[in-house]
Amino acid sequence: MDSPRCVDAAKAGCGEGLLWDAGRERLWWVDISGEALHGYNPVTGSATCTALPYLISALALRADGQLLVATARGLGIVTPESGEIVVLHDPEPEMPGNRLNDMIAGPDGALWVGTMSEGAKGPTGALYRYDREGPQAMMRGTTISNGLAWSPDGSRLYFIDSVPGVLHLFENGGWRKLRCFDESTGKPDGLTVDSEGTLWVAICDRGRVLGISPTGEVVAQIDLPCETVTNCCFGGTDLRTLYITTGTFRMTEDEKAANPLAGGLFAVAMEVPGLLPHAAHWPI
Repeated sequence: MDSPRCVDAAKAGCGEGLLWDAGRERLWWVDISGEALHGYNPVTGSATCTALPYLISALALRADGQLLVATARGLGIVTPESGEIVVLHDPEPEMPGNRLNDMIAGPDGALWVGTMSEGAKGPTGALYRYDREGPQAMMRGTTISNGLAWSPDGSRLYFIDSVPGVLHLFENGGWRKLRCFDESTGKPDGLTVDSEGTLWVAICDRGRVLGISPTGEVVAQIDLPCETVTNCCFGGTDLRTLYITTGTFRMTEDEKAANPLAGGLFAVAMEVPGLLPHAAHWPI
């Protein structure tokens, strides 16, 4: 694979929420702390940034093409051109210290959404599945409900809880731990899966993305020129580009000045293509 190149030096506080939108031929991502929605067109190389009224942390496509967003106030829909958000549902109205974090649509159209305590103060988060019957808690006691990705055949859901550093696997109706990360690997954050089933996991404190086999072994490594690496996803018309978000939230002003690419969006040409995201059929 090629070395990562910065395609948008956005200087995001916390880049996240990558989503390839094939219908618009655009990559969407968010700056959580900067309360902004970013867009990138790989054909023209043009980038956009739309201010938002409050924090959003993740994106998913709805079957009608609209952009679903995980926000500080619940699940909603965002209008990319204006940044207007319409909130649809909050799964935890009784927990004001929690907010939504990551989410993904499943092959059956259900929407999986994770929550966390603001500031990761404790294991008060959960992972919910939204379908025709409404939300159902699929796991509780999480700290930072983070990376979510499906295997190519849709039979496996991968899920990361970042603070304990656990990569969970949901298969055949049950959960098990696929891998526990430690000091030798760093803290896992967002992830994606390619068409051969390899997981690509952003390591938020080591400046890298790790390739992980479906059985949990490290098989590859991509090094970034900045320490805080937050998420990744495949995009482009052939799905052979791995896009990677980074952040500056751990850096001093002097460190930011010394590393102007930190907080940027990076791209890496990959040999194995990725997968198109599933579309959510929620709300019905």
